[in-house]
Amino acid sequence: MPSPRRPCTRSVTILAVAAAVTVLAPLVFAAAPKDGRPMAVITWSDVDGGAAAVAARAEGLLHSASAGNRVVIASAAEPGFAARLYAAGAALVLDGALATACLSPLISLTMVRTP
Repeated sequence: MPSPRRPCTRSVTILAVAAAVTVLAPLVFAAAPKDGRPMAVITWSDVDGGAAAVAARAEGLLHSASAGNRVVIASAAEPGFAARLYAAGAALVLDGALATACLSPLISLTMVRTP
């Protein structure tokens, strides 16, 4: 009795990688920060003031912050805000609207009141 044919491992791997790229590529472009829009600033720790301090050093306006101060939503009117955030110590900068929608089940963002 002949044994059943097993799919080629290489073909399955190539198909899995192609499917992952097809799904993830649009998300990467959608998550890219855009000048003039709020951005999510993510830091790995709250040392040296955390994400709020990073946004302040980059001359941004703070909109909301997580309880652990590792994620904040901030914006700036001047172009180049994402580059300034990275230079100020941000670990990751994402589009604020998309990050808020994706992270809301995981973290609670509190609105920041400004005088």
